Amino acid sequence: MKIGLYINKKKQKLPLVLDVIFELFSMKKNEIIFLNHHDFIEKKYKINIDEFQISDPIDYDVLIAIGGDGTTMSAIRSQFHLNKPIIGIHVGNLGFLAESDLDSCRSALKQIQDNNYETQSRSVFNISIDNKDYIAINDVVIDRGESGRIIRLNVYDGESNVNSYEGDGLIISTANGSTGYSLSAGGPIISPDLNLFTLTPICSHSLMTRSIVLSQESKLSVRFPEGQDKGKLTIDGQTTLHLRDNMNINIEISEKKVPFILLNESNYYRKLKNKMGWHNPRND
Repeated sequence: MKIGLYINKKKQKLPLVLDVIFELFSMKKNEIIFLNHHDFIEKKYKINIDEFQISDPIDYDVLIAIGGDGTTMSAIRSQFHLNKPIIGIHVGNLGFLAESDLDSCRSALKQIQDNNYETQSRSVFNISIDNKDYIAINDVVIDRGESGRIIRLNVYDGESNVNSYEGDGLIISTANGSTGYSLSAGGPIISPDLNLFTLTPICSHSLMTRSIVLSQESKLSVRFPEGQDKGKLTIDGQTTLHLRDNMNINIEISEKKVPFILLNESNYYRKLKNKMGWHNPRND
């Protein structure tokens, strides 16, 4: 078993997880492939990472992201072309995308070592903006940027107008991203294995505008009326583009899915209750 390791070196508890990994997986047998922050690993652990452990290899089996949800999304984006099963080990703040944390990482890593896990395929978006391609794991957010005025935008499914939005912006999220920004803006919680779009307005100027869930067959485009103040578009909270006149924004669900690892003890509803703080005695 070879693992591809993608880390967030800023996390204070990162070394505690790395210690477990170095204990269970052999450096001498090239069982650990380092995908980022090579200088940090070499300096911190006083080891020499050879060329076989820093290349962009095809010969690792499982992608492991250590950090928060942002680290997991960065790891997926970095390694999307290889389509390896991924597990997030959470050492951040909330971690909806993580399947393990500091307390359970040893057990999780042993299950991975023994190939004792399942995978769940989750959708991502293919985004085309002026003929440049991106992927989104959680969401695409279009907002008014630095402008103090509302933003106006029109969303189409093919040539059919879905809705015209006025307000602070719009969140277009995957099912996987339903527990992110969309949830904070009043969107629904959706099982992450569903293939769909959720459109959630941000502080809509119309009190009647609510979230809408669209089919995986939808092919969305976003257009702006003439004279619209410039806003910005953000992908997964990590990639930001400033909007321009006549910008073409097209979004569809990718045929390629991301295989998220599920461990034996995985329970989506228990995770929701823990992360959301649903501490109702009747749930016990």
